[in-house]
Amino acid sequence: MAFYEHLRAYREQLDITQMEAARRIGIDHSVLSKYEKGDLAIPIDLLMKIKEVYAISNDDFLNMLEDKPSKSKNPGFEARESRSKYIETFQEEYVTPLASFKEFRLLVMDIKSVSKEEKELKRYIKGLLKKD
Repeated sequence: MAFYEHLRAYREQLDITQMEAARRIGIDHSVLSKYEKGDLAIPIDLLMKIKEVYAISNDDFLNMLEDKPSKSKNPGFEARESRSKYIETFQEEYVTPLASFKEFRLLVMDIKSVSKEEKELKRYIKGLLKKD
């Protein structure tokens, strides 16, 4: 598997979109798409930014570059750990600075309540469909 394939697989393992990843890396999503397809070579300075944004361990990153399988004894655990690191850095970078604004806090509460109402509505609709 080539590096670009590892890169895409790792991003997908983190469960983040190309759009989100590209924004965090500081590039256009179409450029990231080309990197992930192998249509465009990734500049060396950008490799370190990608490693940092995706929270890839040094060992995993070297294995990706050298096209070697991960030496991980528990890849599922490491994937969750990388995802947790990604979420943590995302929160530090984006959420924490906004938390001091009451408008942001209200927005988050509104989103949460809409999400809860939507779940209740889906359950209600499913219940109605089961009755038929």
